[in-house]
Amino acid sequence: MGGLPIGRGKEDSSVEILAAAITAAAIAAVVVAVVLARRRPADTPLALLQQGMRADVALLQQTMAELRGANTQSLAELRSDVQRSLGATEQQLLTQSGSTQRTLGELGVKLATLGEQSARIGELAKDVGSLHDLFRAPKLRGGFGEVMLERVLADNLPVGAFELQYGYRDGSRVDAVVRFAGRLVPIDAKFPIESFNAMSTARDDAERAARRRAFIQQVKRHVDAVAKYISPAEGTIDYAFLYFPAEGVYYEAAIAESDLSDYCAERRVLPTSPNTLVAYLQMVSLGLRGLAMEERSRELQEGLRRAALELEKFRSAYDTLGDHLRNATKKHTDSLHGLNRTADAIEAVGRPLGSAEQGTLPLTGEEESTLRRLPFVARGDDR
Repeated sequence: MGGLPIGRGKEDSSVEILAAAITAAAIAAVVVAVVLARRRPADTPLALLQQGMRADVALLQQTMAELRGANTQSLAELRSDVQRSLGATEQQLLTQSGSTQRTLGELGVKLATLGEQSARIGELAKDVGSLHDLFRAPKLRGGFGEVMLERVLADNLPVGAFELQYGYRDGSRVDAVVRFAGRLVPIDAKFPIESFNAMSTARDDAERAARRRAFIQQVKRHVDAVAKYISPAEGTIDYAFLYFPAEGVYYEAAIAESDLSDYCAERRVLPTSPNTLVAYLQMVSLGLRGLAMEERSRELQEGLRRAALELEKFRSAYDTLGDHLRNATKKHTDSLHGLNRTADAIEAVGRPLGSAEQGTLPLTGEEESTLRRLPFVARGDDR
């Protein structure tokens, strides 16, 4: 707002300068006319000179009037343009000023928030330092690893699929076991953070190499401790999981050091981390399902083998029964043939007694009925 009067003062000054320029031009024209008049020949009549002067003055006045009108219109247009420009500029300045004030206000709020966050970060740094001091105690480091292990299992497995602080018959306890298909997967958490951090604070390569060897030895001791939880007699699988709650420790222990990986493989211990534990458990689950299917297949094969044996026994008994039936049929046939031969012999013996020479004794109705009930007579055998 303070710039508006200054702009109008500049506009008035421009108009005054333009008017002065026009006036100067008119005076110059009069002077030129006078000079031209003086340069005319001396024998020119005075009346003609005066007439020419009046014509020149009239023309000059007309020209000045036209110039004054054009100047007035130009000044009006210029004044209007300047006023519009000043108005737009003033509006832009007002808008920019409001936007700047809002930006400054928001910046102040953000700076205040940033100050609060900086204070919180400072407090968090103190807490992290305190937590680092707490982790210097091996017991507390182990407790932290157990808590992280419990969180991963609880977030990815249903209730009842795992058990914390599982006890063996010999009195030892593993941090957790996961149950798959009637088998147990032992998992124990270890957190060698102190020896791990010592590697990063080494002053030179030689010191770093020495501290790395100490870190590897500590991890190997943890591997040996976890390998003791492999007990197929108590239902565990042939592997145990060593859980590192920090990805950096897991990387150095399981990936960066090939000798340490071979050491773990020899003792059937699988190093895991928060990002790999669930994947390993899924692999174990699939493997155990395959083993269960294989076991079921063996049971089915055994059942089929026993069924085949029973079928073979039944076939043998059936064959024996067939032999018995064939023998009985043969004996029945042989007996029937013998009976028929006996009947024929009896009939042959009786024929001479009833010959025509001696006269055939007529049979009574009862004797004839009795004779027909005999097998060889009833069947019509004449042998």
